[in-house]
Amino acid sequence: TKENISKLKAKFGDNYTEALQDLLYRMKTGRRRPMGSNKLTNNFFNWIADSVGAIMFFNSRSALLQQISLTNFLNTTDNNPIAASVAFANQKQFWKDYAFLFNSDYLKQRRSGVKTDVNADEIARKAEEGGNIYRNTVAVLLKTGFLPTQIADSNAIALGGSAFYRNRINRYIKEGFSNEEAEKKAFLDFQEISEETQQSSRPDRISSQQASPLGRIVLNFGNVLMQMNRRAIKDIKD
Repeated sequence: TKENISKLKAKFGDNYTEALQDLLYRMKTGRRRPMGSNKLTNNFFNWIADSVGAIMFFNSRSALLQQISLTNFLNTTDNNPIAASVAFANQKQFWKDYAFLFNSDYLKQRRSGVKTDVNADEIARKAEEGGNIYRNTVAVLLKTGFLPTQIADSNAIALGGSAFYRNRINRYIKEGFSNEEAEKKAFLDFQEISEETQQSSRPDRISSQQASPLGRIVLNFGNVLMQMNRRAIKDIKD
């Protein structure tokens, strides 16, 4: 409400409330573009998205670098390096958990919509829409070109998350939860860490800068760094 916005503005300032309103707009509409139906501006955004798609077309370097993110699930408590190693040593259970996470609805959805990148997700949406046949054909090809990065992204999340998932289940069981409850809670924790540390195109996970016209040009290859920096600053403030 306007009253709540005024209170938030008084407490946190203009930048906070503007970013919050932008965030709510993106969540309600599912749009990452701040503008409406301006043809020239939208065509320019299409060109930017397609240019990124061309650069990322079967980009093996990007796919390889995705694997670094498997360390995101390590912590200093229940999934510290020693605990993670113990979970990995149980190979039968580890690969069972890996298969479960890799084939979960969460990672399937992330792969199907190319939810790892703002521009890639727009290309994927365009490929499913009717209209300009040439434009849609190009979009389908560019979406296919993201395949190595998509698979590498899911692999890194499932590989890094398997030990975390199993150790978190064990922790919740020790705290008195049933096996089923522990699995549900552990999966939610796994998903939350994944969304916070992996690059995401989710409307509520990108910043106002990333969604802005200037940000879409300047930050095309800095999105994951922006996300990690925001998380680190938040952790330091907390």
